[in-house]
Amino acid sequence: MSTRTRSTRPSDSRYRVARRVGIGVLVALVVAVIAVVVRDPATTDPAPRAGDGEVVAPSGLGPEGSISIGDGPVTVTVYFDYLCPACGAFEEANGGTLDQLLQTDDVTVDLRPISFLDELSEGTEYSTRSANALATVVDADPDHAWPFHRALYAHQPAEGAEGLTDDQLASIARDVGVPSEVAALFAEGRHEAWIAQQTTRAFDSGVTGTPTILIDGKPFTGDPYEPGSLASVVGQAAP
Repeated sequence: MSTRTRSTRPSDSRYRVARRVGIGVLVALVVAVIAVVVRDPATTDPAPRAGDGEVVAPSGLGPEGSISIGDGPVTVTVYFDYLCPACGAFEEANGGTLDQLLQTDDVTVDLRPISFLDELSEGTEYSTRSANALATVVDADPDHAWPFHRALYAHQPAEGAEGLTDDQLASIARDVGVPSEVAALFAEGRHEAWIAQQTTRAFDSGVTGTPTILIDGKPFTGDPYEPGSLASVVGQAAP
């Protein structure tokens, strides 16, 4: 699970809330100021985005603001940041399993995108922009939300790099069937303030890092990076 410490083991690389204060916040503020001055308009978005300051949630959300995929009896809730390498490891180990469980109507997957790793994308706010892209697809083309979610991990950038541009995110979306007119909305940042709100709510509710996985509201106690571990727990939880 991702914390604010680094490790070669995914399970030890959890990003905790502690670095959201003190030195971590000071560094983030400095990075943000530098980003405003030096961002390259060819690869980033220097102009104010439409979503700035206005909280606009995507349509069709669950009662707690989750993005619900499927309609199975067991609910798998996943808090994640698209830049988080441990989240990528969880997706690699269990994305295919969730795919199968969705196809057999065994689970509902509640996606909870958050964005607390923006400071690790060279000032381009990749965590926020990628989560906004997902929210945009959920709002305008929900049938492609799950394949787009998985495709974002298939193209996950490394921490410390700029991440993907809005144009690259749009290309990934089009490749999984999202209409061009929907993908073109990514650059507006319409749901970015909502992503920020959801991030705060996640930490306030007790989430301490990513990925955080819940099975019917209870913490997943298996190894999130072990293929097959999720399927067995879901099977035990099934009515």
